[in-house]
Amino acid sequence: MTTPSPISAGLRLRCPQCGRGEVFSSYLKFRDHCRGCGADFTKADAGDGPAVFIVLIVGAIVTPLLIVLQFGLQLPDWLALSITMGAAVILCLALLPPFKALLFALQWKHKAREATHEDVE
Repeated sequence: MTTPSPISAGLRLRCPQCGRGEVFSSYLKFRDHCRGCGADFTKADAGDGPAVFIVLIVGAIVTPLLIVLQFGLQLPDWLALSITMGAAVILCLALLPPFKALLFALQWKHKAREATHEDVE
């Protein structure tokens, strides 16, 4: 069995070890283990990284959108802000699971873990 690319596995929301089983049991909750290979996901923790990336990416998308809507199309402020906020919420909700799974897959590949006091010399 070959190990899948962490990028491919993460963006497809699949197990970083086998590439077959799903990593989430619900919207953003990791499974305890992979249904395909039995890999243990109980220590899975992507931290705040996915949220940070998503905020930066979505901000870079919706800021120009707001400028175009307000100054290019000259929509009323309330309408431009409503459209922009709606787009931001939808993009955040759509992008968060793949980014969380991607960061988890990269952590899995590189065997990243939380530093402990034993790591400090």
